[in-house]
Amino acid sequence: MLALFALCLTAMPALAEDEPEGLMEVNLSPKPEPLAGDVEKGISHLFGVLEDPSEQLSVADIRPMLDFVVNVDADPKDIEPAKRFGGRGICLRRDVSTDLTRILKFFYNPDIPNYLLCPAVLRMSGWHKGSEFLSRSRGMWEELPGLTEDAPVVVRGREYEMTTPDSFAEAYYGYDLNRLMILVKFQGKNVLISVSQQDGKSDVGRKGAILDDTRWDYFYSGQEGLNRGMIGWMDTFTYASGSVQVFVEQDAAAPRSTVFLFKWLKAGWAGMNVVQRSHIYDGTLRYVRSFSKVVESPDLTPEYLAEGLKSILGMPEGRVDGLIQEYARNFEARFKDDPKLQDSDYAKVIRDGGYAEVLDDKARRSVLALEKLKSMLGMETLVTLGDETPQPVAQAPQAGTAPGPVAARTEEVAGREAVPGS
Repeated sequence: MLALFALCLTAMPALAEDEPEGLMEVNLSPKPEPLAGDVEKGISHLFGVLEDPSEQLSVADIRPMLDFVVNVDADPKDIEPAKRFGGRGICLRRDVSTDLTRILKFFYNPDIPNYLLCPAVLRMSGWHKGSEFLSRSRGMWEELPGLTEDAPVVVRGREYEMTTPDSFAEAYYGYDLNRLMILVKFQGKNVLISVSQQDGKSDVGRKGAILDDTRWDYFYSGQEGLNRGMIGWMDTFTYASGSVQVFVEQDAAAPRSTVFLFKWLKAGWAGMNVVQRSHIYDGTLRYVRSFSKVVESPDLTPEYLAEGLKSILGMPEGRVDGLIQEYARNFEARFKDDPKLQDSDYAKVIRDGGYAEVLDDKARRSVLALEKLKSMLGMETLVTLGDETPQPVAQAPQAGTAPGPVAARTEEVAGREAVPGS
């Protein structure tokens, strides 16, 4: 037993150093510059407000942070925030060709779960019942016309997320997180700040595989462990994570917005953190690539996507089962010769359409929702949804309308219980 433990202690650091550039060929400085102290103070204040609902938001305390985010010219990838939650952090900045109204209608819309906005990093997600976000009578985008610096809009919520396989060890995890959303005017620009913190450690990691990250094709085995040779049996967890994401509307007419992300992660085995900055940065690049593809699409509107999702969540069980059987057969036909699925355990899972048996109801509907999104974006799919795909909606619903039935069923897509195969 002692010899086995010693083997694991030496294997985990080696695992952390393996393939540091990841899928996105990240190349970070080994000696990053520290983030400025006044920016750190603003980040600390945001996490303080998130953790304690009685703490009032001070816009003055976050102005240096906002100034840095809005006005930094150089790529901040080689600036390192102070360690938080037991893990190191990164800074990422990217521009997207859209305005903040569209971002809010997509990303902070109770009718659209977040996993459809960043399908390269999230498999499932949803707001927990009782979240303040779900009880709002107005969409957050409706707050923008009257937004001021002195009167920010503050909204809270609690979510569940399950990730896609990571590019580090191809494991996937489920966890809860608390979120704080702030709308504020800064230097004449509309700004959204989204602060999240993981609530407790994740469910145990399960083995998966990244088959095609650009087409959002992933494999989920339902089996505990890592997709990593002699240490594949290890029970791994994401112990803690946190993020501050800032969306800045630089030019509504162009349109152009900046996405800036501060992100921290502690994950590993037996309480040890094996995550490097390059692993985190690789994941954030995967996130922003898929997010941009969705929100920048000229053929997709938030209303169109919400209607498409409604057709999936309201689909009878018999129809879901039939489509998933079709999906499983096509999945096997396309990927059975992929080297990553040649492992005997993986091959058994997909053989003769058996992948359908691994997917529970929540996973089945998330698969079909993703296939629906792909079809709306003109991407190749593994299942034929036929005329169930709605036509684009020409105009948005009238302001002040109540959330549709999709919001009420979000919990069905992202229930808290994680079971083998989910």
